[in-house]
Amino acid sequence: MALYLQSASFLVIYWVLHYQITDPMLRRRFAVICLATGLILTFLLPYVAVILRIPLLPVFIFLIGLALFITRNKYRFHRNQPPHPLLRAPTMNLAPGFPEDPVMQQLLQLLHEEIGLPKHRTIRLQTSLNFDLGCDGSEAKQLMEALEQEFALDLGDFDTYRYFNPPVFDVFLKRRAKGRGEKVPLTINMLYLAIKTHSWNTQTLENLG
Repeated sequence: MALYLQSASFLVIYWVLHYQITDPMLRRRFAVICLATGLILTFLLPYVAVILRIPLLPVFIFLIGLALFITRNKYRFHRNQPPHPLLRAPTMNLAPGFPEDPVMQQLLQLLHEEIGLPKHRTIRLQTSLNFDLGCDGSEAKQLMEALEQEFALDLGDFDTYRYFNPPVFDVFLKRRAKGRGEKVPLTINMLYLAIKTHSWNTQTLENLG
């Protein structure tokens, strides 16, 4: 009976977390914490569950983390779509000939949500996320994940460190990024073309950039 009560309690906890944590980034971070905690309790601190008399505690915590991680983008696509960024930022200037088809509108909306679009400068196809819009590596990672999910984009040979520097405090990532050389502009046009073809080919996109 105690096992049933424990299972029911953790199920209630999961459903509360499932509906309360709707921010994708927060949801992912909480999921990682639960996954790590479950593994630590299983392999490094197994006596904690024994002391608390909850033998399945590590399993429950791990499963909660796994479920949250799998559904980390659930609310990104089920929330009410905000207005097009041109409506929210009427002073935004688009260059002559700038595409305004539904794909570009959706891309601009996502860019506005993830990294912010300037209101008082001209947005061109050649506007780069890293040089012109000041997008950093962590923002880019979240943006590319969103593009992958929302547009069914195959990222192919996309290399974050080709365009962005890793966080200065992350020694491991700085080591991985070492040797990439000077950063290359990542333009709105490259994202637009990748979305249109549902695939990322670095050489092709940079040539068309």
